[in-house]
Amino acid sequence: MVKCSLRDIAATGTEIRKGRYHGSNFWDLDGFARDRWVVGAYIDFEYEDQLAQSPPWVSEEDIVKECVEFLNQPPERQKYEKKHSAPLYGNLDVYQYTFKRDDHGRDYIEVLLTTDQPKNKYFWGKGKSDKF
Repeated sequence: MVKCSLRDIAATGTEIRKGRYHGSNFWDLDGFARDRWVVGAYIDFEYEDQLAQSPPWVSEEDIVKECVEFLNQPPERQKYEKKHSAPLYGNLDVYQYTFKRDDHGRDYIEVLLTTDQPKNKYFWGKGKSDKF
């Protein structure tokens, strides 16, 4: 499994979140604005390390899917915690992705994800409603 994390996105203030709800309409997405909402985010990971550890036939799409699978894991349960944790960002799926490298030479993935939560404390904004 590919270990990765969502990159922090800062706004004008000091508050930092992990992504933004997308303002566009994605009507080709089944359940858009009812069951699914689109979030724009950046995923940090060590590209060279992941390619060295993975077999040569693994594609970039497989790396992205494994990374999203890692992000969908709920956090560890605390000692004596009764309730099972839910994933931090909701149930994520990949909609679109692009591999990029920033000015400092670090690799990241620019990604559009779909989530099942219309409002999440880790993302800026909120998802569009189907009631326009």
